[in-house]
Amino acid sequence: MVETAVAKETNPNTENVYTPEPTKEQASAIEPLITKAGGLGDDTKEAIEQVRGTSENEKDDLFSSYQNNTVLIMYAEDDVSKKNTANNVTLSFENTDSPRRTAEEALHEVSSIIPSDAVIVREYTADESRDVVQYESKDLALQMKGYYDFATTLDPEAKPGTFIVILKHDDEGIFSVVVGIGSNP
Repeated sequence: MVETAVAKETNPNTENVYTPEPTKEQASAIEPLITKAGGLGDDTKEAIEQVRGTSENEKDDLFSSYQNNTVLIMYAEDDVSKKNTANNVTLSFENTDSPRRTAEEALHEVSSIIPSDAVIVREYTADESRDVVQYESKDLALQMKGYYDFATTLDPEAKPGTFIVILKHDDEGIFSVVVGIGSNP
């Protein structure tokens, strides 16, 4: 897997979407993240903002916009710890210099915002404008334990650590990606 900072230098399509991965010195000062650059399952919002910068929208603790509205993150508050954990991340390519991506380019960009231990378990077409890649992550299962404990009471088949990447596309390519916990697009 190519690191984000390298991809940004060699692929102009990634312009304005991602910040480079933190240096080793920066990473040691940031709360432990389960992603490379702040994304799904990372705890807390403050840790993500150490990588992505301050949220661009009004003070809303559960929804933040970063990098010229190209990275949108929704947070779920844990009732016990009161920490805000990222449970949904959207990458919007429409506000970038190159508004469309190939599936390969989009999945490469997604690789920095999903848990580093994620493994693909299934790929399918949801409908004519959405393709889905389903993953599993042990780190996400631990980080979002309360969410998955609740989800399995509603759906006994739900597996902790499951999340999906939805590639939204048209005839010109992929214009956005939604990453969320669970398995239902």
